[in-house]
Amino acid sequence: MAHSPTRQTPRARALSALNASGLAIALTVALAGGCTKATSDNIQLWKTTEKGPEKLHETLADHGTPPRLRAEAAVALVDIGRAEEVDTTFQSLPSDDRAEIFKSLEPLYEVAMKDPSPSKALEARDGLYSLRQFVTPDDQKRIDAALLPALEADLKAGKLKQGRHSIDKMLTAIGSDSGAMLARVLAEPDAQFAQAADLLGKVGDADAREKGGAALVARAKAEKPKAAGKAAKNEDEAILKALGTVGGPSAVKYLEEKVLSPNKDEAALAVRALMERRDPSVLPFAIKVASDPKGDKIVRDEMFGVIESIGGLEAQRGLLGIISSDKEEIVRYRAFESAITAGKSDAIQPALEAFPAAVAYKKVDVDDLLVKLIEKLGPPARPALVKTLGSSAPLARMTALMSLEQVGKAPDAPAVEKLSGDSTSVKGFPAGESIGKEATRVAEVLKKKS
Repeated sequence: MAHSPTRQTPRARALSALNASGLAIALTVALAGGCTKATSDNIQLWKTTEKGPEKLHETLADHGTPPRLRAEAAVALVDIGRAEEVDTTFQSLPSDDRAEIFKSLEPLYEVAMKDPSPSKALEARDGLYSLRQFVTPDDQKRIDAALLPALEADLKAGKLKQGRHSIDKMLTAIGSDSGAMLARVLAEPDAQFAQAADLLGKVGDADAREKGGAALVARAKAEKPKAAGKAAKNEDEAILKALGTVGGPSAVKYLEEKVLSPNKDEAALAVRALMERRDPSVLPFAIKVASDPKGDKIVRDEMFGVIESIGGLEAQRGLLGIISSDKEEIVRYRAFESAITAGKSDAIQPALEAFPAAVAYKKVDVDDLLVKLIEKLGPPARPALVKTLGSSAPLARMTALMSLEQVGKAPDAPAVEKLSGDSTSVKGFPAGESIGKEATRVAEVLKKKS
């Protein structure tokens, strides 16, 4: 005989429902509690939740959380674009905490730098470098030992990217080991060289740059142009520029040889490469080439750019020698331009006085090729021009007058008027245009200026 199911009284049903509700609440509380505790799984979960970043921050900052989990929280913050927050938090931690977290964090960054995602690898590299500022010198060496091979591999492949921290800053902080690494890259025949050369020129010491330059010279001599036309020229220009950027005795010697080569296009490229470092050791050679009347005109003109980029008293002396001795007026004017570029106002009087007195000068040339250059210096040229009014060279006095008309002010008028009785003329100027006549006219112009 079948038994009918037991029927619950209303009181029993109420108690059963209450027990079920209590169990559900207990399970909810338990699950919620499980999601607030720092674990490796939860740290990964927090990367995807709204309040997750706050929990990751709390985990990194919490002294009571195991260092391994605090390190995982730091990496997670970097992954979600909060690297600056990691730096700020890490800086505020006690040194003992930082030392303990470092033991787990540094290996995590090393692994992440090998991530197939370029952006994740870059974030890890920058995170590791950021860590460098907060740790001991011994730990910094450990970081450097991880960073340099990664940077070297990317350089060789031509895939080194700038991240949150500039490559220049990173390599400068690492020091001499950076230069040695860059020189090794340049010594690899098949490695990309342009970026490594640029970095070595910026951060390498003299020894590293010489090694890198020697490696580039060997590469240049070994390479056979595979391209033709414009592509071949681009290849030549790239390696010559790299040599100029790196510098050092071997690179400079090679570039100087190219300047003197019969290939004038290549010679011009080599001259431009010599401008890259503004190396004073190049100056005697540059002056010699610029002074050579038998030299190629384009190469000579480019070499003036090298001289003015180096600058200094020796450069000015060399340029004054060209102004006083070259037989071609266009070369003399070009040397004056370089002298003014290199020496600014200080070069005005000596450069003007260097022009040969026996040569005739067209007024239009003086205006276009001397006065307009001085005029570009603006008001700072005024004291030098007033001083030049007392020069013994007629061309210098006349040019100073013409220049003061453009840049002078009313207070300069008395000094100009002192020349009103000067009956000297500049050879080649229109008859009757004496220095005194010009001085009288310019003085009146200046008096009307404020």
